[in-house]
Amino acid sequence: MFTRTASLCSSSVFRRFLPVLPTTVRPIHATGFVAAKKFVDAENDFAHQVIQKGIVAPGTVRDVAASETELLDQLGRVVAECRNEGVCISEERFDDFARGLAEKVPEFGYEELVRVLNLLVEMGPTPAVDTRNYARIWNAVDAVCLRRVPEWDTDRLLFMADQWYPLRLAKVGRFVGKAVWKISGKMRKLNKDQLVKTVFYINLTRVPVENMVDIEINLKKNFYNFGIDDLSVLCMGFFKTMTPVRSVELIERIYQLTIHHAGDVQDISLAAILKLLRYSSRIAHAQSMERLLSTFVPQVPRLSLFCCLHLALLGTDIHLCHQPILEAIIDRFSQNIKQLRLKDMERIVFALAHFNMDLPSQKDLNLMRTIQSELPTRIHEITTYPKSYLSLLNFLTLKEIYSEELITAAFDRRFLQMTYGRNVAGAGREVIALDSFLRINAPTYSGNLFPEKPLKVVAKLTQDYVPSTEYRLTKSDRMLLEIQSTFTQRHRFAHIIHVLPHYQRPDVIALYNKTTGAFEDVEAHCPLQYSGAILSRECLLGERASEKATLRLVAIVAGSWNCYVRDQHRFTGGFAMKLKQLAAVGYETVVIPWHEWPTFAPESRDGYLFDKLNPLLDNPQNTV
Repeated sequence: MFTRTASLCSSSVFRRFLPVLPTTVRPIHATGFVAAKKFVDAENDFAHQVIQKGIVAPGTVRDVAASETELLDQLGRVVAECRNEGVCISEERFDDFARGLAEKVPEFGYEELVRVLNLLVEMGPTPAVDTRNYARIWNAVDAVCLRRVPEWDTDRLLFMADQWYPLRLAKVGRFVGKAVWKISGKMRKLNKDQLVKTVFYINLTRVPVENMVDIEINLKKNFYNFGIDDLSVLCMGFFKTMTPVRSVELIERIYQLTIHHAGDVQDISLAAILKLLRYSSRIAHAQSMERLLSTFVPQVPRLSLFCCLHLALLGTDIHLCHQPILEAIIDRFSQNIKQLRLKDMERIVFALAHFNMDLPSQKDLNLMRTIQSELPTRIHEITTYPKSYLSLLNFLTLKEIYSEELITAAFDRRFLQMTYGRNVAGAGREVIALDSFLRINAPTYSGNLFPEKPLKVVAKLTQDYVPSTEYRLTKSDRMLLEIQSTFTQRHRFAHIIHVLPHYQRPDVIALYNKTTGAFEDVEAHCPLQYSGAILSRECLLGERASEKATLRLVAIVAGSWNCYVRDQHRFTGGFAMKLKQLAAVGYETVVIPWHEWPTFAPESRDGYLFDKLNPLLDNPQNTV
């Protein structure tokens, strides 16, 4: 198994697995970029169908000159020849015609430009966007369209953009971006069809305009004029440009409309809406989110696996776990494991590990084990998305599911270089979390580990700063400092440091000597901050580590709101694993929940804190 998995890194693997063209979309040029984006193209094609019902072609404004008509007729014959005989316009015999057409394009009117683009669509695939003669023609049309942006009104700009879309050149050329930029100045005034179409092209170019808030204002003002499919296109635009909807009221309306259409909404529309809802929802939307998830439980059997995945992910950001829909989705995924993509596996395992459910049937754990056993058959996907593979392995370890063979192959030097390039230190938290899991939870593991030097760099880059009153504090930072301050009012020594390098937030630690009944200076035993080391009992105490009956290491952990599943006071998977690992490296832990600490006045916190500590430490004496 190790030999086979380690071979993921070999260059021959990449040569075998060339990009496969999507079957659902016929591209105009067969570049690897287009071919690799199967679902993205399907999503965009669906959205383009939605926007076609609005703006119609502008009428003819002038007569076409005879020479222009002849050129267009000749282009039609060239297109027919390329399509029917399987030849490419890049052949040398078409050079003179392509050059002459490109020189004449600046004289074409609006309708002739549209006709040229339509004929290029009819021609069929070319090897690439920069194919000779093909590139000469479309670049000439793009340049003319770009110059005429100031002259054309909104409807003409949008209709012309529609002619570029089937060529898959809207993002490559300059015209569409310039047209969207011009239209963006009057977003609040656009009618429904114009707004949906404009946002579609914002989504396509993935570039947010400066006044995205105007789209939100227009949508909120005219919300009930939009159908569910129109709304999905608008949601795509916000999500793809990483622009959250800030209006609580507007998000609430989107929830209600989606619930209303639960029985008939199409998969692609629902997926787009769910993405935006997850990206934009806040605690205030928890009740609406729960209603939506409850409404969709009976719909799970008819929905695509992709939609089911986004239903499972919906509550992850605000830690809302809806167990009935998760159980239904687990059943769907378990029955269709072969249809899941590697990225789908990564995300569903994240959701299940994050919510940390305790199902009597253990169907969640069974699905995760099945996914792990499926991985050796997914070499193509693993070499294409190696970061997803590493993240998936890490999420599995949160439920203590792991394969030493898969992990040692993932930590092979060649695989890491394939994943992160030469800058292995640019990896994310997933690698140090996986490495730390092996060191702490799998002491007999003898395979590859993440290299030590890059590990220290990654740890330092992914850890929060140790909080200080000299800097701006978050609520969690302030809580941690308050815990330390309250502790030192009674005992002198308490230190804030990252005990586990793969966790973002540090903890308060103390060293209690049971013989003297006093706390020792634990900071004197600690390395410098951000060392990247696991500060185990052996690391801190050295030879004295064996004195377990006398010396007791205590970790006081601030349980901030994102350490709990909402309304259930259950630890998330990541936080539960942190507590297990602290215990495994020699600490006795006390958790201070975020919902309890603020209820005590500063003068009362001393009693609260030591009510939790004293039973653990057998009522130590005051030492200050």
